[in-house]
Amino acid sequence: MERVGSAGIVARLADVLAASIIRSWVERGCGDSKGWIAAVRDRELGKVLAAIHLEPNRDWSVETLARSMGASRSGFAERFASTVGETPARYVTQVRMHQARQWLTHDRLKIAVVANRLGYESEAAFSRAFKRVIGAPPSHFRGEDHIEVPNI
Repeated sequence: MERVGSAGIVARLADVLAASIIRSWVERGCGDSKGWIAAVRDRELGKVLAAIHLEPNRDWSVETLARSMGASRSGFAERFASTVGETPARYVTQVRMHQARQWLTHDRLKIAVVANRLGYESEAAFSRAFKRVIGAPPSHFRGEDHIEVPNI
């Protein structure tokens, strides 16, 4: 006989097990990985990545990111690119566009609102960047019934 809540408990246990496996894999080196995982494992670069992901709409510059790591701009940019596999600017743009897709799809924000939140001067400039990174225009992710949510 199944007990009340057993399905929820099993689902949570599966989540914990999956998280434990991923944590163990990351802590043990992930093989000879490069990219995001390698950067997360690096204490200083991991802090930079966390900051970018926490505030994708912030005006991140190489100088600002380097300062947060306590490094020179050139030293930071070189270390970031060699570890992550792309420039800091390109990484920030990708994070922003993935956040934009979330806002368009799940929060149902208008394209102009998303562009404004991410600091783009125009909706057109945002749309070009979005299409370049995501591979489809932002309108593809926005249904006709999307509503504008106030900027919080």
